[in-house]
Amino acid sequence: MVKEILIGVFRIKKFVFSFSILTSIILMGVVGPIVYTVVPYKTVGPPEAKPSETYPLGTDAYGRDLFAQVLNGISTSIYIGFLSAIVGTAIGVVIGTIAGFKGGLVDDVLMVVTNIMMTLPAILLMILVAAYIEERNVLYVALIISFTSWGWIARGVRAQIMSLREQQFVFMSRMAGLSDVKIAFVDLLPNMASYVFMCFILLMSAAMLAEAGLSMIGLGITRGYSLGTILFWARMKEAVRRGLTWWFIPPGAILVAITTSLLVTATALDEYFSPRLRGR
Repeated sequence: MVKEILIGVFRIKKFVFSFSILTSIILMGVVGPIVYTVVPYKTVGPPEAKPSETYPLGTDAYGRDLFAQVLNGISTSIYIGFLSAIVGTAIGVVIGTIAGFKGGLVDDVLMVVTNIMMTLPAILLMILVAAYIEERNVLYVALIISFTSWGWIARGVRAQIMSLREQQFVFMSRMAGLSDVKIAFVDLLPNMASYVFMCFILLMSAAMLAEAGLSMIGLGITRGYSLGTILFWARMKEAVRRGLTWWFIPPGAILVAITTSLLVTATALDEYFSPRLRGR
């Protein structure tokens, strides 16, 4: 089954293209800091040096190596996006599954909570929470993003579960004496694994952009580097106005490449799993 899916998706050109870009960038973030051992937060040369053989992406206003910062920033941004997507998808799937399967008052209460979360501006909630936490590490930022981003997943999963719960195999499971929890999470949820996986990819892309947004206003991680914090320091030192293109273009381009490749990957998977789209 898994082998057939892999063969099928790798026949879609857009998937191969986006997956190749995503894999290359991830390898840069994982292998890069091991190979390129320059410490990203230490002064290693003259301030604002242009890219050269010694400094592949130049240096910032404090003489710190920007290539080292970008390599470390890639891994941090991807980790935040991945962790946020894991937690946010889990919350959305659990709430959506319970609401869709139980129905009635349980559904009404959970959907009221979900609708409130979707109505409130997520970025404002993230700003308020992040502003009250003085020491923001990777885990805190990821949790802040995930706890404000699960609403649409819960509604989507609920709709899928409400459709599946009327299938014949659910009645057979009830007759066999299986509990509601087992039917919902063992019988129903695996039937929508492809949908949940696509939600995970989309949420990971959105989480990375959210982290960059928080960092750009000074509410990102307080230690270390992410792609967002590099852009924050570039903004603070007016790199755009002063024409220091080597400071802000590489992290910005990599962030766009990651999020775009994730979105294209999700689109390709949707095309594979949807017979209607595949038949076009």
